[in-house]
Amino acid sequence: MVDKLGLDPHELDDQSLERELRYLHSTREETFFNGSHQALVNHTQRMIELEREYTNRFPKETEPDELRTRRGSRARAGQPTDR
Repeated sequence: MVDKLGLDPHELDDQSLERELRYLHSTREETFFNGSHQALVNHTQRMIELEREYTNRFPKETEPDELRTRRGSRARAGQPTDR
């Protein structure tokens, strides 16, 4: 189904979903600084829809890098990780 923001993310194949996400991320700054309020609202809504679908399909690929977590950062620094 097509709505005002594009195809339903569930209907996109994996390659198209990733392509759409990469495009939205590449246009975020331009939309934020130069787009209308409604363009930003639409962009944000579409980005959330696509990101949600991507994280549902690829949970392992969207897990945080170990060093970007508090536990991983503490382990790297030789600090206790049980807090």
